[in-house]
Amino acid sequence: MKKLSVKIIPILICFVLTASGCESNGKEQVNVSDLIIPLNITEVIKHPEADVLKYFQKRRENIEEMGNYILENESVFQSRPVILHQDYNIIKIKDPAIQSFAQQLFQEDVIKEISSLNDDPTKTIDILIEEEPGLFRQGIIYINLPELLKDDPSKFSYVKNYTDLGGSWYYYVYHYDKVKEEKQYRELAWNRLSDKEKKTLTTPMEKAIVVLEAGENVEQPLDRNKKLELVVSVQFSTELDGLLGNIKMYFNPITMEYAGSDLRY
Repeated sequence: MKKLSVKIIPILICFVLTASGCESNGKEQVNVSDLIIPLNITEVIKHPEADVLKYFQKRRENIEEMGNYILENESVFQSRPVILHQDYNIIKIKDPAIQSFAQQLFQEDVIKEISSLNDDPTKTIDILIEEEPGLFRQGIIYINLPELLKDDPSKFSYVKNYTDLGGSWYYYVYHYDKVKEEKQYRELAWNRLSDKEKKTLTTPMEKAIVVLEAGENVEQPLDRNKKLELVVSVQFSTELDGLLGNIKMYFNPITMEYAGSDLRY
């Protein structure tokens, strides 16, 4: 089967930031490429793409059978999404052959987690191979609606790469390019957190996700009259994400001044 490599990478566009966002006379130009350091993903992942594809193709028929079973029997697992990993939820699989295969997959210690969601007509099966939160995620995914593969063009340092395996299956690697001065942005955001907010964090300060994105993404700008083309966001995960959402702040990439935040519900 011929494999088609699909790379969804934000186009590096030159933006002009007006003097209202900078301490200067006139205008200052900045390129997206001036603010990020591209990550060489091949130097980070432990499982090369060729090895993952070989592993998947050898077990593909059984994996597809298992995936279909999970999608069709979502109610048996009593959770949405359905999540399987070592010693979790496998016992709920009533088909002995599929249960045995799922146990075998996790014992081989290549696949870390399998999750699925049946929101008919949308159906997804995500097979996680490796992940480092805030840096990258690698795996095989089934998505029956190809339009769901589209990247968010307003996030310039978050990259999604896909290899089409046919039959709505894809090999993927999602990763974050490094934003210059990431450490300083994390510290700036950390210093704006209240003591109460810090107590709810589930990740340390150095693991906060830093992304270069479009200024239009800021839900609560500090100054609605000062429109920024680009912002740097810093995102913290908390124990209350499911209820309120995560904590996300934005900063001016030229002055590093606080520019706003996202709503928490």
